[in-house]
Amino acid sequence: MERVGIVGLGSYLPSRIMRNQEWEEIVDTSNEWIVSKTGIRERRIASDDTCTSDLAVFAAKEALEDSGIDPENIDLIILATSSPDVPLSSTAAIVQGKLGCHNSAAFDINAVCSGWVHALDIGSRFAGTSGYENVLVIGSEIYSRILDWNDRSTCVLFGDGAGAALLRKTNSRGVLGSWIKSDGRGSEVIQIPAGGVRIPFGSENFSEEQKYFQMDGRAVWDFAVEAFPEAVNSVLEKVRMDIEDVDIIIPHQANLRIIEAGMNKLGLNMDKAYTNIERYGNTAGASIPIALKEAVDTKRVKTGNLVITVGFGGGLSWGANAIIW
Repeated sequence: MERVGIVGLGSYLPSRIMRNQEWEEIVDTSNEWIVSKTGIRERRIASDDTCTSDLAVFAAKEALEDSGIDPENIDLIILATSSPDVPLSSTAAIVQGKLGCHNSAAFDINAVCSGWVHALDIGSRFAGTSGYENVLVIGSEIYSRILDWNDRSTCVLFGDGAGAALLRKTNSRGVLGSWIKSDGRGSEVIQIPAGGVRIPFGSENFSEEQKYFQMDGRAVWDFAVEAFPEAVNSVLEKVRMDIEDVDIIIPHQANLRIIEAGMNKLGLNMDKAYTNIERYGNTAGASIPIALKEAVDTKRVKTGNLVITVGFGGGLSWGANAIIW
């Protein structure tokens, strides 16, 4: 049976490692508190001269090399990011120019931390259709640039990074299906209030803290611990598979305690979830492809496995993909 499959993977993480102990010198927190509440021990921070598009290019080049496909043969680039280089033009277009994918279309999507799940769904629908043989899907974020480093409730949670996948038709294995959803009634639970047309920078209603990422942590927890298992069960129902068929879950790396709670609700042991949040923190729309590549490289994901990738985040948005590896 012909399906759309992932034929190349890539990821990139900045070289600078920022451990929890550094945060102890900046805000009123401790390594013990961060680890106990989130599972995070360290994260990567991009250098000041690096943009979200640069991380995306590094990851994409690795995916292209892994797939053996030249940049000029890419037909479409879909970039999931909530930390774009600029408000416009699209960061995907910037990536296209840097990669030399001169024969492709390119656009961004913003579903915040579930961006990868949405982008993979869109990409799998394009790939193999007329004019779209090779589709490059990327998640890339530099959250260290959009955080208030004095806000201890958010600044310790995030890191920077990028992941990429090359999609094309395969003979059998590939994406079985996806399930995505959003609820705009929760759009202010996770947001950057200023910088758009509602509150432009420097306008009469603008205040300095509004240019930074803001999150209602309690509301996010309540949402995520329900959205995670709902998305997994819903995509399994859609592709007519059962929870017992799942070999591994690659969740968005938001918080280890959320992952533990979600796996418990699914009735699955944590050994069926791949996590790397302790080393990278929450890399938002990039977390799933980074984790997926690591899971493949370390043989946690094997040929023929049923892999579920699941994300949840701002919007509010959530969803999952079911993949036969």
